[in-house]
Amino acid sequence: MRLVPFRFAILLGFAVASVAVTTNQAGAIPLFARKYHVSCFRCHTVPPVLNDYGRRFQINGYQLPGTDESEPIWAQEPLSLSFVFYPSFVSAHTVTTTGGIKTSSNELTFQPSGLDLFTAGTIAKHLSYFLAAPIGITGPGQYSPSIETMSIMFNNLAGPDGQSNLNFRFGRFRLWNTFPDNTTIVESADYLIYDYNPAGGTLLIADPQWAASVYGFFPQILDGLRYEAAVSDGTDGGDPLNSNEANFLMLEQTAYIDNAPFRLGLYYYGGKELAVNNVTDNMNRYGFAVEANDPWTKRFDLSFQYMSATDDNIVGIKQTMDGGFLGLNVLIVPEKFFIYGRYDFVDVNQTSEKQNQWTGGIRYHFAPNVGAYAELSYLDDNTPAAGSDTKTTLTTLGVLVGF
Repeated sequence: MRLVPFRFAILLGFAVASVAVTTNQAGAIPLFARKYHVSCFRCHTVPPVLNDYGRRFQINGYQLPGTDESEPIWAQEPLSLSFVFYPSFVSAHTVTTTGGIKTSSNELTFQPSGLDLFTAGTIAKHLSYFLAAPIGITGPGQYSPSIETMSIMFNNLAGPDGQSNLNFRFGRFRLWNTFPDNTTIVESADYLIYDYNPAGGTLLIADPQWAASVYGFFPQILDGLRYEAAVSDGTDGGDPLNSNEANFLMLEQTAYIDNAPFRLGLYYYGGKELAVNNVTDNMNRYGFAVEANDPWTKRFDLSFQYMSATDDNIVGIKQTMDGGFLGLNVLIVPEKFFIYGRYDFVDVNQTSEKQNQWTGGIRYHFAPNVGAYAELSYLDDNTPAAGSDTKTTLTTLGVLVGF
């Protein structure tokens, strides 16, 4: 790994100074905290990482657990609208070795994109919605919004109101895997196993996709038992289900050890998609996830997920992959100062491709909705069959502001 200390110090100083200026101007807090008059940390251990209360809030149609609100959004105060802004500096150093020949490149960029608008609320009793629209760069000095997720949720269709035994949602959304990629504290490095898609299609387990699902909790069986079953045709929408379809099943149990949650999740995602070579690829992804919070200090959060993948037609051959990640978040000063790290790995058996990624960072919150972070990520992508090995080091300094 290569890091230029002088440049890093300049960027870190700029990031901290930017947040210090911004803090005095940010008086509001994001949507749900503002609506219910609570801190962002009511639902998050470290934004955007959800705690158990936040998961229940999410499953209950973005309503307080144990409730089923009936007041429509147009009659609510304050307005259910919020923004999140997160500009960053990124320094990238890449070294590629192909056929014994080594090349390298360096790039320093300021990424002003990262302004997300989102809204959610109650339309009527048993009916709510969620919409996220990021505003991204489309050209030099040009920005345009796009719809990332939008869904209608029918809440508490069976059982007592607020217990979320049976819910239904329809639209474009992320499936409720144990660790969705939009709720990780790591900003610069995606989960490697979620990016794996050799068919080059639209069926990615972690991406927002057009789907319909039933989901909820079963406290009558076990408190903390959560499920989801969904059918999807991928990220584009409108694809015929006879050529592009996936089914998703998830079962997760949360238990408490001295008021510290321990979570175990099982998941399956499989179906068929039209691959880039215009043939049908029958695919499946399955695995398990574990999250454990230490019951003594309540400051250590350990996460692990494993995935096995099979595709039966990648350029006419079967291809299998095994991968996963191991992460640790540490609350140095709760609701203020955090350090975190994650190790990702992917092993593609037929091509012997191996990816290993290490990420570490620190984050400080000047207010619940205002923070700054510094992050270092290193990815080693080795493909012996192609005779190539690429090593990429990313240094990221950023600011996060929600209002």
